[in-house]
Amino acid sequence: MTAPSTDAWEIALIDSAWHGSELEGPRGLVRAREIGYEAADLFVGFDPARMSAGERASYVEGVRDAGLPVVSVVCTCLGLSDFNPAVRGYHIERACAVVDLAAEFDTARNLLFVPGEYMFQQRLLPHESEWELVVDATRRVGERAAAHGLEVAIELLPFEFAFVSTLDDLERLLDAVDLPNVKAAVDISHLWLQRIEPRQLERFAGRIAQVHVADCDGDNHGDLPPGRGTTPFPVYLEALERVGYHGSASIELEFPRDGQPVEEWVAEAFTATRRLLADGGQRPDLA
Repeated sequence: MTAPSTDAWEIALIDSAWHGSELEGPRGLVRAREIGYEAADLFVGFDPARMSAGERASYVEGVRDAGLPVVSVVCTCLGLSDFNPAVRGYHIERACAVVDLAAEFDTARNLLFVPGEYMFQQRLLPHESEWELVVDATRRVGERAAAHGLEVAIELLPFEFAFVSTLDDLERLLDAVDLPNVKAAVDISHLWLQRIEPRQLERFAGRIAQVHVADCDGDNHGDLPPGRGTTPFPVYLEALERVGYHGSASIELEFPRDGQPVEEWVAEAFTATRRLLADGGQRPDLA
């Protein structure tokens, strides 16, 4: 596989779009490449450390053989603040194992990291103690990533009790972790759901490692193909350009809700994103 250029917005697919379908796994990566996708983000819902050497080698080989460069590996870790040390420790170890897996792909640039939510809706445990646990865990994962030359991209979630639900939260976490390779992940629809003005991204100039493209109706989380909702993508894409982001535009999709075949859903998202990037000037070669 050839490493994607960092001077252009590659159109990538987060492979969770295929989960539960007959195209789950390497076959889905092959189909995405045939549709026109230029890169892939791997959603790792398993624990790489618990795979046998043979299972791990087979997984890595299958991804490589699909011929779609891996630019990001996605890791959701919802137990980083668990008050049971054994549970919290496992989640940190698993995240570090996912970092090690990402390092096996020479085109990978970052670990997309989702640190989860406060437990018990902040009504039982001191929320500051939970926050400090997440800061510590994120720093440990970030150090592991730095050892491999990878970045960690922290995603803002538009949910009330998420550790990172606002740009203030995101900036606070990045500052507290204080590692140059731990940066922000921008999901454009999440910003729209929070009605965060595009100009607010200026505070993260040089600190954005990954961008997700998904649509929504403006009120509910959606992960729809662009054009199916109300997200004003052009103004956010322009803002990302102004702060110097030139990485991938990674498409994140839920399953079709209207019986549409998943292949058509994935193809629709590619075509719509291609049009957005061409019309916005991020990818003039696609015009």
